Amino acid sequence: MVFNDFKCNLTAQQNFARLRSAFGDKASCKTTIYNWFAKFKRGRVNLSDEEFCDDRSSTSVNNKNTDAVRRMIETDRHVIYHEIRASLGMSQIQQILPKYLGIKKLCLW
Repeated sequence: MVFNDFKCNLTAQQNFARLRSAFGDKASCKTTIYNWFAKFKRGRVNLSDEEFCDDRSSTSVNNKNTDAVRRMIETDRHVIYHEIRASLGMSQIQQILPKYLGIKKLCLW
């Protein structure tokens, strides 16, 4: 659906709205959609590659990862999503922060 919307000249924002309308909370996050659109703009068309798949496995959210995120934030209150994701190598930060740590805002960049 993301690739089709891209090929139909919809914007990432329009695609995200369509996905949210169709799938609700189960839709990919906004960041993922924007990343896919950026890859498509750079010429990517192969969708079967594992690297391209969203790594939202339920095992990403566990006590170990939640504690690691908590420690990073306690160590540096100005840490940003990008740094946490890069340091821990996982994409579940936006789920861990509000649901498990009660944090509602953190700088994206």
